Amino acid sequence: MVLLSNAGSLLVAALAASTHMAHALPRPQAEGTGSDPQSEQKEGDDCDVMHDRIVCADESSLLFCNHNKWVAFSNCTLGTVCKDGSCVFPESESDVASELPVEESGSANESDVPDVAETSLATDVASSAPVDTATPEASAVDPAATDAEATEAETSGDSGGDSGGSSGDFGITCDKFKEAVSKASAAISLNYPAPSDKQCTSFLAGMPKGDISSAREAAMFLANILWESDGLQAKEEYDCKDLPDWCAQNYKTPEDAPGQTYWGRGYIQLTWHYNYEAASKGLFGDDRLVKNPGQVSTDEDLAWGVSFWFWKENVHGDAGVQAGNFGSSIKKINGALECNGGAAQDKAKKRYEMYKAILPIFAEGEQPKEAGCYN
Repeated sequence: MVLLSNAGSLLVAALAASTHMAHALPRPQAEGTGSDPQSEQKEGDDCDVMHDRIVCADESSLLFCNHNKWVAFSNCTLGTVCKDGSCVFPESESDVASELPVEESGSANESDVPDVAETSLATDVASSAPVDTATPEASAVDPAATDAEATEAETSGDSGGDSGGSSGDFGITCDKFKEAVSKASAAISLNYPAPSDKQCTSFLAGMPKGDISSAREAAMFLANILWESDGLQAKEEYDCKDLPDWCAQNYKTPEDAPGQTYWGRGYIQLTWHYNYEAASKGLFGDDRLVKNPGQVSTDEDLAWGVSFWFWKENVHGDAGVQAGNFGSSIKKINGALECNGGAAQDKAKKRYEMYKAILPIFAEGEQPKEAGCYN
């Protein structure tokens, strides 16, 4: 997610920032101009792009002003409600936030810009600059960082370009991984950069964390992650890199560790304290990601690790996913916006186009199944 000095750039940043970053929160409405963020607005209604930013469509979803029309922006994450153009925790419910499951709300971006760098969502022109992962959190000395480095050493293994296969990678090599990214990008007329050797080895080593059970499921996972992360370019919300104080305020909860913020990080854009806590306990059995959340965007293994953790907890066990229905995976990640007549159904179809490009590389002879989302 990126971000802005005026209304136009704000939208670009916002879209770019969301990722699909389904968790990205919208920016505050400019005071004294444009539409009243409290008033009822509907998708397609007129707005003023020079003044309007984000408004609530209802208690759980938001709209942003694009080309002087209100367009679907994103859903609030589970446990939050829309108020004054932002998703917030009701005061009465803040004490249960840590028990809430992850919800990928996704976002509706311009048709040709992916959610994440377009990502939690941007329009007109999405920033293509690579994500700068040097964050204040990552620079702090924390025992958790040492633990994470140890974990990286254990999981990354040989970083050579053509990864051989252990029994858990289903014959997928780095050559196949890089070919898959390239062909998936071309399938939706984008130009994602070639992934690094480290991105490949971390992907291969991380698959057991997601309970990936077949080459087909690995293809499903990668197709969705490519879309969510703007082709593996975004490991941190673009908006929050540019406006850290704003994000720190809007992602704030009573449970936060002192001095830490929990905006979208990792290829799946993990957000909120309760999700960092759950991912940390699921991956390590401790709270290291709560103490040092910044490492999720600076440590390649962790960027994949939290993404595989999310997949295991929220997608892997779905019957449709295990039956090979790619649409079922979209529904579990961003169904509210992209499935069953949602405002961003075109995004789901692009995910599927990428999956069709990846599947024959990972699982030769396997036929893709589109069902589970919009059909």
